[in-house]
Amino acid sequence: MASPLTFLRPFRHESVRSVLLLQSAPIDLTLRVAHRLRTLFPGCPIEVVVREDDRTALAGEDFARVMVVRWEERREVVRTLRRQRYDAVIVPMSHRGSDYLRALPLLLRVRTILVFNDNLDYFPLHASRIGVLAHHVSGQPTTSALLIWLTKRSLLGSLATLYLLVSTARLELRARWRRVPS
Repeated sequence: MASPLTFLRPFRHESVRSVLLLQSAPIDLTLRVAHRLRTLFPGCPIEVVVREDDRTALAGEDFARVMVVRWEERREVVRTLRRQRYDAVIVPMSHRGSDYLRALPLLLRVRTILVFNDNLDYFPLHASRIGVLAHHVSGQPTTSALLIWLTKRSLLGSLATLYLLVSTARLELRARWRRVPS
């Protein structure tokens, strides 16, 4: 897991030596972010994690390492990426894109998580910007959509818990009823 200090430390631009770019947005935005990274961190090797469907779009791009990910391999990818330490993980933020790669930066050992928007503006994900993280992980474009999403999730979780409790109680009662001698 990312250290809590990841969200409290200031971002030091000059200390970045290794960069990991995650495709959590459409591939065209991810490639635009990659070109912006080359100007922000010249000479710094950029590794990229992309979905299997978008691997052909990387032809002709210059990355230190390209990791192609499928949904079925997500646990192995986390294990592989956790073996290395990155100074910055770059996350293009969009309400479209890959759902299963959105939470990946939070599972890695990283100093800084940089979030890029559609205009290629970036900022470090800091404790003061946790709301942006909620937008990113949920994939909701607006605050009202985020609130509706959270309400649905909490309601669904409550109903699922209630259903499981009732089912368990029913099974226990049936088992007791069958054990009682007539």
